[in-house]
Amino acid sequence: MDIQMVGIDHCKASIEYREKFSFTHHESLSAMNQIMEWYKDKITGCVILSTCNRTELYISCEEEAMEPYEILCRIKGIDSEAYQNFYTVRNGSEVVEHLFSLACGLKSKVFGEDQIITQVKEALTNAREAETTDIVLEKLFQTAITAAKKVKSSVHLTAVNSSVVENMITVLTREFDTVNGLPCLVIGNGEIGKLAATRLLQMGAKVTMTLRQYKCREVDIPLGAHCIDYQERYNVLSGMEVVVSATASPHHTIQYEEVYEILHDGKKRILVDMAVPRDISLRLAELENIRLYNIDSLGGVSTDTINNQSVALAIEILKEYEEEFTTWYLFREYIPLIQSVGRTSSMSVLNRIDKQMNRIVKDSESVEEIRKLVKAASNRVVTNLLYGLKENLDKKQWSSCLEAIENASKKNEEV
Repeated sequence: MDIQMVGIDHCKASIEYREKFSFTHHESLSAMNQIMEWYKDKITGCVILSTCNRTELYISCEEEAMEPYEILCRIKGIDSEAYQNFYTVRNGSEVVEHLFSLACGLKSKVFGEDQIITQVKEALTNAREAETTDIVLEKLFQTAITAAKKVKSSVHLTAVNSSVVENMITVLTREFDTVNGLPCLVIGNGEIGKLAATRLLQMGAKVTMTLRQYKCREVDIPLGAHCIDYQERYNVLSGMEVVVSATASPHHTIQYEEVYEILHDGKKRILVDMAVPRDISLRLAELENIRLYNIDSLGGVSTDTINNQSVALAIEILKEYEEEFTTWYLFREYIPLIQSVGRTSSMSVLNRIDKQMNRIVKDSESVEEIRKLVKAASNRVVTNLLYGLKENLDKKQWSSCLEAIENASKKNEEV
């Protein structure tokens, strides 16, 4: 199976290393186009998945084995030797197992989280936009998404208090007497920002959210949140005791030089950075009155704390879909062979009846028409028989059978 991927995630790399390999939406589009241009003779498709906890590059190639890590480093302009301990490369069926488990949250730092399935969808959508998918990656990602939806509808993986947002709430209830009435600023109105704002509102906090296109008034925001323009964030900062930043910006949303005087007032504040690359300057953690948390320090829940029966059921469902994809891939792989056997068989039939047909039918046009009909009918009968074998043999037997038939048909053609 000619599918490969390289991943740099929270299992091996802390946030300071993950952010070096992260991509914004526009960066991923440009990167995928560039990869396809560089390796157009070797790669038939590529998809980049970039989230807070991971960056993964999936490639589909014809025959020659690639080095996806080298490709990723090249596109990021990074010395590959410097990060040898932080990446994982997978090939073939390992890629299938990984993506299917990933899509339903089994490999997330926040175990069982729902957001990852949306991120996998977005990765496929971005690759389609960049026109860098091929039939294999399309089928791989589509089946992974379908499998994840099935797991989500059948298994309760988030029965424990496992989300980063919930862990943030736990921190706030520990740091303050109450979250009720707590003035909070949420920078960013993406999915994570809205989740954080919604949960804070549920706890009774006074939430202010920033919007980059506030004038449009066409942004979905949690009911009860007060909105300000992104440019006004520093103007309200002095009145905030909690600041949550969760944007896709490649630059700091809270810069040390801009807010030092505002925040250096002795008031206790909690800063929560949920972005990769990070939104909030690390230097702010040096202030005595500031506690800075990021997506790593907030932590998640390991697989060991989850109901093992639920995990086992999820894995069982995923295995069914992995088998479905593998069967499709094997079937697709042998289509050229089946077509070749069909063509060879039809020519063999024609060769065997050619003399008799010319003797019986005198009209040359009629002979040619009959030849076309016989050829098409023979091809269809043989290929249908071969496809039918697939329903009665396991993969290994079917593969061996097709190869034996191909060899026999070639010998028959030579005779």
